[in-house]
Amino acid sequence: MVSLLTKIFNSSSEKAGEQLWESLTSVVRRLFGRRSTSVEAAKRLGERPGDADSIRALAQALVDDSGRDPQAAAQLRHWIASAEETISADEHVTNTVTGNVRGNVLQARDIHGNITF
Repeated sequence: MVSLLTKIFNSSSEKAGEQLWESLTSVVRRLFGRRSTSVEAAKRLGERPGDADSIRALAQALVDDSGRDPQAAAQLRHWIASAEETISADEHVTNTVTGNVRGNVLQARDIHGNITF
C-alpha cells in the first residue's frame, strides 16, 4: 500500500494522481466511517501530500481498519487493484539494448525481490 500511495503522489499524470487520491478518500470514508483512523490519516496526508511518514501512517491505518471488517477489506482490495491498473496504464517503459553485449542483460519494469543470474 505504501508503494501505491507513493505512486499516486508521484504519478506522471497529475490528473490521474488527483483522481485516484479523491477516489481513495471517498472509498475510505464510505468503508470505514468519517471518524475512523484511516479517515484521519488520509486527512493528514491530504494536508501534507507525498509526505513519507503520512503515507506510512495511512497505509498502516488501512491495514488496521481492514482487519476489523472483512467486507470493507475486500472492497479496498478491489479499489487497490483498479488503482494499480490505472497507474500502470499511465506509466510507459521502454527497454533498449544496443551494441555488443557480453554477459547478462535484464529488461524490466517493476521488480520486487532479488535478481540472480
